[in-house]
Amino acid sequence: MYVLLDSYFEATSGLLDLFMVDEIDSLVAERAALPSRDPSDNTRRKDFASLDVALAIGAETQPRSMRRTEPHLQVGLFSRARQVAFEDMLASPSVEMVRLFLLMSFYMLGICSRNSASMYLGVASQAADVLGLSGNQRRDSRNEDILSLRISKSLAVINILASFILGRRPSTAPASTEPSTFVYVNSSAAGNNQSTFSAILEGCLRIEKIVQSLRTRHILHVPTAESLLEQLRCWTQSLSGPVRQFTFSQDGEHDSAERQSIIGHVHLLCVYYFSVILITRPFLIAYLLSRLRGRAPDHLMNDPDEAADTAIKNSKVSKLAQVCVSSAICMMESLQKVKRSPFLFGNLCFLRAWVFGSGLVLGFSMFAGEPRLDIQEAFEGALNVLDEIGTMCPQARAYHGILADFAEAVSKYRQLVALEIRKTVLHYLDPTPFLEISREKNQQVPIPFAVNNVASDIGGSNMQPSGTCGEPNDVAMDIGLQIIWPDLDLRTIDDTLLATMQPVEEAFYSAE
Repeated sequence: MYVLLDSYFEATSGLLDLFMVDEIDSLVAERAALPSRDPSDNTRRKDFASLDVALAIGAETQPRSMRRTEPHLQVGLFSRARQVAFEDMLASPSVEMVRLFLLMSFYMLGICSRNSASMYLGVASQAADVLGLSGNQRRDSRNEDILSLRISKSLAVINILASFILGRRPSTAPASTEPSTFVYVNSSAAGNNQSTFSAILEGCLRIEKIVQSLRTRHILHVPTAESLLEQLRCWTQSLSGPVRQFTFSQDGEHDSAERQSIIGHVHLLCVYYFSVILITRPFLIAYLLSRLRGRAPDHLMNDPDEAADTAIKNSKVSKLAQVCVSSAICMMESLQKVKRSPFLFGNLCFLRAWVFGSGLVLGFSMFAGEPRLDIQEAFEGALNVLDEIGTMCPQARAYHGILADFAEAVSKYRQLVALEIRKTVLHYLDPTPFLEISREKNQQVPIPFAVNNVASDIGGSNMQPSGTCGEPNDVAMDIGLQIIWPDLDLRTIDDTLLATMQPVEEAFYSAE
């Protein structure tokens, strides 16, 4: 049982703070003493049901190589808890009921049942509103008040973050929009993990303010964006040293406490980078669309001032667009650092959504011809993370498939642009070589490109010769195009490209 609870605390690290350590021990001991029947006390029944959902979350989020339970176990645990939850939820709402429905919502997010997750989260939010749970009152040390405050904080975090995954507004507005009014009460929880949770709570409340600002003002208003980014910078700089700069070992296996700290800080950094992307993504779209409207790719122009839409490229819009791309890159680089250690990502429902959103930002940037080399590496990192999570989660596999299709579309688009360039060049240039190497005398001369590798080389890292920064390998492109030019139909490429891009475009403009 404690193995599943360890997995639960790892998956929810920094996001949920619903149990005190002594409460968990008490519930486990009582559950072991009453394995075949539930207690008669209604409040205790809900506590046991919450424990069951926590165990189900632990079973669901375990990395595949660490799983020691059968899939039907989590289904049975959740079904038993759901039966208790619906017995008298309308007749007697309670703090325990809020916790139970919040846990059920988190479980449903993990198994990709979004409508059910939204419904359960709505019940928890409305019950909390009826009970008057809020974080704007200073509490004493009584366990009941501590539990109420923990639940209200956790509800605020999940309510805000889930609204972006579910594509809906939060079920209820936060009780307070000022982070300082959420007063933390010390408990027996680990200090570092609790600090991470408090930091994420403050970040989520800032996200809610960001969304409100973007809804009430123009999303391309530069002063508003700069002000919001400055607020985020002040928030991160105000974090304590251990929270702001977390160090972990890359040697050996991590125990559960270390995994909790690592995942908690992963959640924290993703909240920050996601907030930056949320602010700057409209500027990225405006900037990249200006590139796509250009008659020639910018990398062919010696003078950047000759690029298309100069007014946009030289303005703060382009700078904020680069902030968006850099934020997505930083998120992926941080996750790759974690992956290089002996660490396995479990089925982390929020992480897979954040990675997918960053992947779309990076993919769109590649599609529009951004010359930065680190974009391609970060995009591949997003694919790797989703591929790992996808072994346990169908939604992550779907995200991986969309990004893989996006990568294929980028490759085809680059071929199309290169072919158009060559078509123009051949109108003026005789490509007949004046020098040729005799194959009889130089049998060992390597062929630069194989026919079946042309497409990947044009769209991949082989376009970049050593010692350059963001300029394509003209020699490689020319050799490759001599091979494939007679066999390609531009109209076919264009039609295929548009068909491939349609689902990607829909996903990019969605909430995630």
